[in-house]
Amino acid sequence: MAKAASGRSRKIKHDPEIDLLPVMNLFCCIIPFLLFSATFLEVVVIEMASTEGISNNGAGATANLMRSEEDRLQPKIIITEQEMFIGTVGGTIHVGYAFDLDMDGETVVTFPWDSLSIKLTEAHDFLSETYPQIDFHKITVLTVEETRYDNIISAIDIAIATGFDQPGLQVAPTALVNSAMAGGGN
Repeated sequence: MAKAASGRSRKIKHDPEIDLLPVMNLFCCIIPFLLFSATFLEVVVIEMASTEGISNNGAGATANLMRSEEDRLQPKIIITEQEMFIGTVGGTIHVGYAFDLDMDGETVVTFPWDSLSIKLTEAHDFLSETYPQIDFHKITVLTVEETRYDNIISAIDIAIATGFDQPGLQVAPTALVNSAMAGGGN
């Protein structure tokens, strides 16, 4: 038989179906790999108490803490470039000297954290026994601008573990921290 005059065949052509199975198998292999290689960010929030006492011009480094008895008695962890102290109403307690530590091939400055924990516990006990009418929860970390972030967080964590669960932070130039130290540590 001869073909139709138009040159078209009478057969209906069907488009082949798209097979998605290989693509789905590929995604089943890739997705777990991507999830394992992903980095997830963990955000931790530390509640900080509002602090006062160090102004930018250096005037009245400790005068503003006289508002109430509790504020006046509030202890401080004082971190300088080379030493760490605890300042209380009873005086300044030397905690220790900074030392270099090799972390992952990098030399960093750190402090004796065990000593800080012991002395903070002693300071908390002293303040609680001397002033039983006041619950001591506030503490201020007074530090210089060059202090490593890890050192500040370590000091805050130790303060929280020893009973000072409302830490505050003051960052000041070295000259202001030294003048606060000369003023009695408060």
